Amino acid sequence: MSTRIQPFKGADAVHFDAVTCQIGTRTILDRISLTMKRGAITGVLGPNGAGKTTLLSSITGLRRPSAGTITVFNENLPERSNKLRQRIGVVFQETALYDELTTFENLSFAASLYTVARPKDRIAEVLELLSLSDRTHERARNLSGGLRRRVAIARALLHAPDLLIIDEPTLGVDVEARHAIWSHLRFLKASGTTVVVSTNYLDEALALCDTVAVLRTGQLLTCETPDKLVARAGSCLDVECEEQTGETITQALTGQHGILRIAQTPSGLSIFLNGKIVPDEIMRMVLQSATVSGFRVRGADLAEVFRSLEEVPS
Repeated sequence: MSTRIQPFKGADAVHFDAVTCQIGTRTILDRISLTMKRGAITGVLGPNGAGKTTLLSSITGLRRPSAGTITVFNENLPERSNKLRQRIGVVFQETALYDELTTFENLSFAASLYTVARPKDRIAEVLELLSLSDRTHERARNLSGGLRRRVAIARALLHAPDLLIIDEPTLGVDVEARHAIWSHLRFLKASGTTVVVSTNYLDEALALCDTVAVLRTGQLLTCETPDKLVARAGSCLDVECEEQTGETITQALTGQHGILRIAQTPSGLSIFLNGKIVPDEIMRMVLQSATVSGFRVRGADLAEVFRSLEEVPS
């Protein structure tokens, strides 16, 4: 049995035009303008408190903006929110399953709320899609965190939504479950579903997303492809060495082109490079100036991405 999800044919899936959301005197979203492409996976990246959940809630109509407009499938919110919700599947951070019910019973109840046609057949389809067929009659209380997350995704897919919104898709799950969920989301995209994913994990955004919108304290820092985001942040060369050796290396590299900054760490140094410099070139200079215990090259982490966005104009 296979599941074919019919893509929505029309304008961009979601458009924010100067959207501001306030709770009391606190600004949660600050003049956000953003377009999410149809048939793509858009990531909303940022630390806790950045405004990610509020942004997702605004798309569903659950949170009304204080200013600005939101368009979903070319319809304005909140005027058409009730109709549009029938075309949106949502998975928020809390899975909110009924622990005393089985997987099938949880999905059957949700199917009745959406008046899903042929509910038994449709439940079987989404269970197969999420590799949950062998958990049909297992009570929710006995499922692991990763399985509960997949059941929540299955529930959101019952009515074959054009748009799937997921807040922290792999929150609290193990590595194996994390990659399984990623695989399911990629399949949905390939089938034509538009997916919006919020996360505070840079590697998750890089693994899944066609475009990444980066939020910090309610402001949109940038919206671009993951490759451009990583190139902007550059890479990091971690060098293991003694403190005195680190000072020697720092002196040798000071003023060299392509080095953004050098930070001392408990094990040595972290040398941050822009996206145009080849780490091998810097490592050769390091080895010419001192003897080190080891080194590795890694991509930027989320904190380094934020630093690069603050240092370089968007």
